[in-house]
Amino acid sequence: MARNVPLFALLLLVLSALSASLVDAREHGQPSLVLPLLDSLEQGLRFFTENTASVNVDGMFALRLTQGQLVDIRNDTRVWDSLSSEIQDKITAMIEIPDAIYAETHAQMAQFKPAYFALFLPALTRPVHVDWRRQSLNLPTWDIVSETADYVMSQQAQTVHNYTETDICYSNILSNSKCAISKVCVNMLMRPNKKQYASTHQLLYTQMAEIQGCSEELERSLQKWYAKSVDDVKEDLCRNIYKDASIVYARTNPASTLSDIFLEQNAVCLSAGFIEFLRFDWLSAVLSWQRMNGCFGLEVDDANPVTGRRLLMERSMGGGCGSHISGLAAAYLSSFLKNLLSLL
Repeated sequence: MARNVPLFALLLLVLSALSASLVDAREHGQPSLVLPLLDSLEQGLRFFTENTASVNVDGMFALRLTQGQLVDIRNDTRVWDSLSSEIQDKITAMIEIPDAIYAETHAQMAQFKPAYFALFLPALTRPVHVDWRRQSLNLPTWDIVSETADYVMSQQAQTVHNYTETDICYSNILSNSKCAISKVCVNMLMRPNKKQYASTHQLLYTQMAEIQGCSEELERSLQKWYAKSVDDVKEDLCRNIYKDASIVYARTNPASTLSDIFLEQNAVCLSAGFIEFLRFDWLSAVLSWQRMNGCFGLEVDDANPVTGRRLLMERSMGGGCGSHISGLAAAYLSSFLKNLLSLL
């Protein structure tokens, strides 16, 4: 049975060649990948500025994560000083966009889903910065053909995710200045081998703790109850997410109802610095999903945008475009850019 080549080794070879290409291109004023990435991101952000009436909380959170990734690029002196003035100007301009979007949209978000808006408010008012360090996963090889068959068998059950539980855990972190970490939420975080939103929301819980400055308390709780570190848990989660994303990718290109989760899988693990997610075949697929107006979504009726996301979390922006999936695409592109530039 055919097996994957060692992806990390292949990735390093590709990145080495790409790095040389980008440096050479930058010297001639024409970065071969950075500018197209920025153009796609800029187009996506512009779509939001033109459709503020239908931005939802999840879309706004993704835009704040996007903003945080761009601010991190600007604050990295080594990377920033190596960029052309054209690229610096583009990034600087895009950093300001989420502030303008929030100013125009916060009132309607609060009215649309008041309780959900209140839950996430601390993460909506400023750039979202999560702990990042360039790191790699100890990836096993696996048989993607037979794994895909197993995945199809289990997908139905895994797609039904207990949002209420994770929402409560997020609320405990975001609304409590004392960094209350409950055993229930640590148990949720440590459930093994979850798929789709269940696994990405486990990782998001660690990032919510980072946003609120509660990483040390989470570390103490994990050590106390599981003898694990936050870094260990994040690596385990992203290793599992990478395997899941690889199988999802095999079933979601071209775009399908799994596109939303595929973007979320990539955005959360790239924002943590796992460079195995710097897959250029995956990037190419995502860029091909973007519509001419900058949004992402599927051809469905506007009242019910089908993205694999429950309706509370997704909101139509017209023409089959979704707020959550379009925001995730922005977060993915900005995280890809940050990780790519860190390697040059």
